[in-house]
Amino acid sequence: MKKLLLKQKFVLPCSPAPLLLILLLLAFAATSCQALGTPPRLATATAQAQLPPTATPEPLILAAPEGSAALSEPETTPAVGPNPSLTVWVNETSAAHEAMLNQMVADFSRTYQIDVELMLVRPQLLPKLMETAVLSDTFELPDIVLHPVEYTMGWAERGIWDTAVTNEIIDEIGRDTFNPAALDLVTQDGQAAAIPSDGYPQLLIYRTDWAQELGLEPPDNYDAMLTMAQTISSTVDLISGFVIPTESNLATTHQAFEQIALANGCQLIDEKGEVLILEPVCQEAIDFYYNIVHNYSPIGVQTDTSARNAYLDGRTGLIMSSPAILPRLAGLDAAAMPTCPDCSDPAFLAQNSGILTQITGSGAQARPANLSEITYLGIVNGADRETAVTFARYWFNEAYPNWLAVESERKIPMRWGTVDQPRQFIDAWGSQPLVTGGPSLRDLYGDSIVDQLRDSVLPADRWGLPQGHGDLVTALYEDLTISVTLQEMLSGYFDSAQTLREAYAKIIDFIPNYAYDSGEAGGE
Repeated sequence: MKKLLLKQKFVLPCSPAPLLLILLLLAFAATSCQALGTPPRLATATAQAQLPPTATPEPLILAAPEGSAALSEPETTPAVGPNPSLTVWVNETSAAHEAMLNQMVADFSRTYQIDVELMLVRPQLLPKLMETAVLSDTFELPDIVLHPVEYTMGWAERGIWDTAVTNEIIDEIGRDTFNPAALDLVTQDGQAAAIPSDGYPQLLIYRTDWAQELGLEPPDNYDAMLTMAQTISSTVDLISGFVIPTESNLATTHQAFEQIALANGCQLIDEKGEVLILEPVCQEAIDFYYNIVHNYSPIGVQTDTSARNAYLDGRTGLIMSSPAILPRLAGLDAAAMPTCPDCSDPAFLAQNSGILTQITGSGAQARPANLSEITYLGIVNGADRETAVTFARYWFNEAYPNWLAVESERKIPMRWGTVDQPRQFIDAWGSQPLVTGGPSLRDLYGDSIVDQLRDSVLPADRWGLPQGHGDLVTALYEDLTISVTLQEMLSGYFDSAQTLREAYAKIIDFIPNYAYDSGEAGGE
């Protein structure tokens, strides 16, 4: 597979791009638009017209680092030089990642004489591109894909990963140097499906100054969360108590509810394969979710960006977020500065925010639950073994500290260290400057918070993965089944009980020859 050394960056839909990808993305956009306009997958136009404008999600971008070679017809352009080639997809698109990856690719290619085609893929687009590459005769799969854990086992079931080469690489690098829980999460029949790179826990963040003033306990359980949301909403005009993403096209909508459900002991499916979403503990979880979102959140669909902005602006007291918000609470991102009434000191929110990684429900099976997002390096079947091994070895050695240093707040290393220095990477995490010459997470939030974030990533509470049903998890995330169903409920199509029945019916559709019948499942 001969490829160019580097692709030219392009941003859809305004910049020039290869014809094939334009057609692909136009088809995808058309399909998405059609789905958006077809009730009940989203609120009807009438219902939406009654709501105030909501924040628009950040646009989907498919990009690759800029290089010296222009690209018009990639399938007919010869490769640069006689070197072997490698195609790598990375699910990060920020300018900082682009600059770092540009340098990484240049260094790698110069050192090992391997040409790299690198594509930065916005996470929302990754599953659709992978599906198209699998089904297409002309649009090829890459050789290596950096991807989130929700896709690892499902793509393994479809034969996308070369698990033999993957485990050779893990053994060569040093199996004992990786977080064992990160390996266990994607291991089946003794074989890891992909190589764990980094991860982060989902956070519950709240205003400690408001909590102290109002005499509120830390919101680490259903009752305390609801009390805080209700008290803040009723005390201050135009202030919401709780904001989380609720947009149906976001994986984080699913993940926010998943942690809430896990906190009450609600599981998606058991080891035998029986879907458990209709259990009473799940009904309690969705009742709590509906109550706190419907009554104490802003009207309208919310995104990660609108939830973040509400907190930065001082318009809410409680949000769920990734650690990406932590530098912004300290005023380190010029594009997303704190603007709350008390934020004349840019570090005010960092100094007056509580950070939780676990919450507990209220039912008999309630327990502290976290939810973590782990990123894996997948080796695709058909990739040249020698070049794939060389790149993976480089990624987890020479390039690894530089990778972890970009937006380090959400890159807790899953490779703890080297054979000679077993904790080299994990002990350094949290002490890197968040911006050039600036403070680290440890400087801003202290040792206890850094240790809490680091130690709460794994073992991870995730639906379906510990029970061995990663293929189902992948299908649900590709279809955004849970996110869509939750937004249907919040848009008024179903009450909470009917929402669970709708979710159940959709879930079992993904399970061939499903052997259990609740007798209660609904349908559209």
